[in-house]
Amino acid sequence: MNLKIGIQMKIKLIVSICFISIFGFGQSHKGNIERVEEKGFHRILIAPEVRSASYENFDFLRIYNDEKKEIPFVVDFNKDYFFSNRYQSLRISDQKQFKDSVSYYIINVVQNMKYCSELSLKIANTGLTKEYNISGSDDGIHWFGLVMNAMLYDLNDFQNTYVRKTVSFPNNSYKFLKIEFIDKNSMPVNLLEVGYFIGDEKIEPTTVLEVFKHKLIEDKTNKKTIIKFSADNLYTVDGIAFNFKNSRFFRKASVFIKETRSVKKKSEIYRKLVATFNLDSNSANSFKWESFQAKDFEIEIENLDNEPLEIKGIKLLQNQFYLIADLDVSKNYEIVVDSTLSKPQYDLVKFLPNDLTKLGLIRISDFKKISLNKATITQQFWQTNWFLWIAIVVAGIIIGYFAFGLLKEVEKKD
Repeated sequence: MNLKIGIQMKIKLIVSICFISIFGFGQSHKGNIERVEEKGFHRILIAPEVRSASYENFDFLRIYNDEKKEIPFVVDFNKDYFFSNRYQSLRISDQKQFKDSVSYYIINVVQNMKYCSELSLKIANTGLTKEYNISGSDDGIHWFGLVMNAMLYDLNDFQNTYVRKTVSFPNNSYKFLKIEFIDKNSMPVNLLEVGYFIGDEKIEPTTVLEVFKHKLIEDKTNKKTIIKFSADNLYTVDGIAFNFKNSRFFRKASVFIKETRSVKKKSEIYRKLVATFNLDSNSANSFKWESFQAKDFEIEIENLDNEPLEIKGIKLLQNQFYLIADLDVSKNYEIVVDSTLSKPQYDLVKFLPNDLTKLGLIRISDFKKISLNKATITQQFWQTNWFLWIAIVVAGIIIGYFAFGLLKEVEKKD
């Protein structure tokens, strides 16, 4: 019996390998890069549709000029400036832990920061989810709220012993900031370092995601407003901005996505909580959260015994990522997305300017999937339909040969 199971597993493995080999060819997309007005380094904004087509894997991107020559580039993730020496750590002037209550850290805001709306936290790996508050003060005695009941998720980086998380809050000029972690329901986390990003651009630039549609549902039984978002493909969502008609309100909101988990060797879809925030008539009601990818998700607003909020507008936000490339005025460039490509290795990363934010910004236009007819003009033989069908036939023969031989072996053993 064990032999039969083992042989069946071998057959499945052979089938999987063959099908991966046959159908593993990527579907290519391409778009035009805006023409530059002067020679030199430029930032190319990676549009949401480009990121979606590449499944957020920028190894699949290439830039070509008119002569089909590959042009080197570097990906600037914008939110993580460490590689370009724009990160600066801050001094934690005071920290305390109160058992089963809170842990707090007070940070001195240096003069270079001018206005502060974002901090980078270096936290020792943990499996916990942690609630936190952020407040500000000019004298270190009287504190004023900036963020309340926010959540940190996924505090575990498998490639390091720590994880870096960016926390956002309203722009302010306080001399001191206090981060409080709520420890009532869990053990404290170990905050190793706090830092910020050097440069004039303190608020992370975002692009409005126009691809999502939304629908409002009033759940009168549970006293909630449910906002359902949907798109045709997976997109990374980093935040949201609301515009309300109401004048006075304070409501808790939660963000849920659909994920798959294994329960008793079976897969099931469940709603995963990925963010919480408070809608407040005294704030801008613009929120950032830990990035997630989804083609549909939901936001629940708890109304309690209040009337539902009247929403004038909703904007979904995506942090801007860029490609840095040295471009020529006299040439046209295009960007190509192809999942058959591997990570490029260019020398350009050694020669980048110190402040990338001062580079000229250009965009990608006319981005679309390459049609089959156009693609065949430059296709190699291994990319053609002939090769595909030959591969299918050969794979079928190989599968049949091994399956027949293995089954005969089973019969002999029986």
